[in-house]
Parts: sequence; structure tokens; C-alpha cells
Amino acid sequence: MGSLQTIFERRNYRLNVLEGVLFISSAAFTSLQIVLPALVLRLGGGNVVVGALPVIVYVCLFLPQIFAARYVETLEWKRRWAIGAGFVQRLVLLFIAIVIIAFGDSSSSIALILFLVLYASMNVVAGIATPGWYDFFAKVTPLRKRGRLSGTRTSLGSLAAFVSGILLTVFLSEFRFPFNYGIGFILAFVLQMSSLMTQFYMIEAEPSKTVKRRTIVEYLRNLPIVFHGNKEFRRFIVSSAVLIVANMPIGFFTVYALKRFQADESIVGEFTLSMMSTQIIAAIIAGIVADRHGNKRALILSACGMLLASTWALLAPSAGWFRLVFLFLGFNVGTELMARYNISVEYGPVEQRSTYIALMNTMLAPVYLSGLLGGWISDLFGYPALFGLGVVFSVLGLVLLIKRVKDPRHFVIAPKAV
Repeated sequence: MGSLQTIFERRNYRLNVLEGVLFISSAAFTSLQIVLPALVLRLGGGNVVVGALPVIVYVCLFLPQIFAARYVETLEWKRRWAIGAGFVQRLVLLFIAIVIIAFGDSSSSIALILFLVLYASMNVVAGIATPGWYDFFAKVTPLRKRGRLSGTRTSLGSLAAFVSGILLTVFLSEFRFPFNYGIGFILAFVLQMSSLMTQFYMIEAEPSKTVKRRTIVEYLRNLPIVFHGNKEFRRFIVSSAVLIVANMPIGFFTVYALKRFQADESIVGEFTLSMMSTQIIAAIIAGIVADRHGNKRALILSACGMLLASTWALLAPSAGWFRLVFLFLGFNVGTELMARYNISVEYGPVEQRSTYIALMNTMLAPVYLSGLLGGWISDLFGYPALFGLGVVFSVLGLVLLIKRVKDPRHFVIAPKAV
């Protein structure tokens, strides 16, 4: 049985890497940090709409998770849930591509509204899929290999995304709007559907530990037991909230560079290449660090990347030098979510993995409303004020993370069962 389990683990490891490479390689075409702000700007959206993008992503992605987790934790088999919801999410991505091509030029205001509605819907479905997908990921991956697997997925995926970034640069330079963006979204759909196919071949060898199914009222009423009964998890959530506020400038880096340096859209592809090149290295480093020393140190690397990005955005004298912002940002994007997800499930028992992921994300979702605040600050006080505020919150978040948060691998936590 032991040798058979080893075979299954190796098979799942390889397929998980392939799944990650295909999915992450699509990110170059739909990057929240670079491509989407430029697209919104082209469709006539202002700073408030740009600031709303991370709000749409994370609020729509995170809030549904607590309701999905209630059902996922009762399932002995997780793969079917992850595949079914993932398929619907990818279909919405195709609809977005069609909307951009059909209305982007002739009716940009309609295209912008439809894009925002579909983008929000896509992230709601992704939020429903996430607890089951990550529970499945954690189930088929041994604890001491999760960091390395996440890092390998992200690193090789970023390498593939680097190639996608080259294609994006060509599209934006050679094709007219809106076909340049639309083609990118279509390729993202193809890559993500390919990633979904790999999940069919993963082996879920044994049923999961489950908890009894409860009414939604009972489930929600008992959730505070997890939060209030786990001091270290609370401290982790607080530090994460501060670091999310520090991410306010992310959506405005590209817009700022396009406006200040009068750059054309080809630079969007160049910024994407800069960010992806750093992710290739950062993800591997973070994965090794997480497996050997815990995910807290990987989160520190991520926060330092954001601090450097906001700082350099204040200092960069030209569009060429501004590429360094995205090199630093790659350390953040390549490690933050990976490390945060991996550490969150270690704060609780195995049967509550989906609940801990969903509880973390649902509690942090309102913090992403700070993106709207970022749009207001940039309109009222200018982009440098926003970047400076990002520096302040990065420093504060790092202090909290280093001084107050303990890695769950270094002690035993026994929270009350939900």
C-alpha cells in the first residue's frame, strides 16, 4: 500500500505541476496588475474603475467561499467539485473575450459595463470552486511538499507566462484595438481549459475526513468559534489585512506609467515580461523556504517585494527605469497567495481545511475595498501620495508579520471544532 501511495503522489505531483503551468501561463493575457488596468483605461474607465478591479476580484472571489466551504467539508471526494465549478468559470472567460471583440471599439461604454459584470461573475464562480480545489490540492500533496510544489507550479508557470507575455507584446503592437486584447483572452481561455483537463487524470485515492452537514444558520453561527478560539490564526489575519491595504498601488502602476511617461500600449507587454521574469525565480525560492522554514518566511519575502515596488514607483525617472517596479512586484505576486493559502490550512485540523481557507478569505474580502480608496486618493492627491501610503502600510504589515505572527509548524494548535 505504501508503494502504491508513493506512485499516486508522484503522478499527482507531476499533473499538478502541469496544471499550474497551463493555468498560470494564461495570467500574462489577463493580468490584474498590468493588462486589466490598461484595458479599462482604453474602454474609458477612470481611476475609480481601475481601483475597483481588485475589489471585484477579491470580494467576488472570497465572499462566496464560506458558503461553498460548508458543502465542501461534507464531501468525501473533492475533485468533482473543483472540476465542475472550474469549467463554468472558464466559460465566462470566453464570454469576456467575445464582449471585448464585439463592443470594444464600437460601444466602449457598453463593453466596459459588460466586462465588469462578467468579470465579477467569473470571480464569484472561481470563489465557489476555490475551497474544493485547494482542499483537493492539499489532500493529494504531502505537507512537506506543498511549498515546493506551489513554487514549482508558479515558477514554471511564470516561465510559460513569459512566453505568453512576448505574444501579448506582439498582439498589442501589431493588432488594432480591440482584437489585440480579445485574442489574448481567447488564448487565456484555451490554456485554462487545458489546465482543467489535467485534473481528470489526478488520483484521489482515499475519501476525505468529513464533518456532518449543517444548516447555513448553524454553520455561520459556529464559525466564530474557529476565529476566537485560535489566537495565532487571528494574528495572522490581522497582519494579512494590513498587507492587503499595502497592495493598494498595484492597479495604478501601469496607469501611472502610461500617463506620466506618455508610453504606448506595447509597454504593457514589457511590464508583464518584467513581472513574470521575477516570478520564475521568486516562486522557486519561496517554495523551498516554505518547506524548510515555514510559510511565514515566504510571506515576509512577498511583503518586501511590495515594499520595494511602491518605493521605486516614487523614484523611477523614466519608463525604462519603471520596469524595476514590476520586477519587485513579481516577488509579491509570485509568492503571496501561495504562501497565505498554505499557511492558513496549517492553523486547523485536516477536516476543516476548506473552512479555514474560506474563513480567511471571507474575513479579508472587505479589506480589498481599499482599492476603491486608492482610486479616490490618486484622483484627489495624485499617484505619489498613493504609492507613499503603500510604503507605510507595507512597513506596518511587515512589523506585525515578523513580531506577532507565529508559524503553525512551530507549535501545536488545537482549536475547538466547528
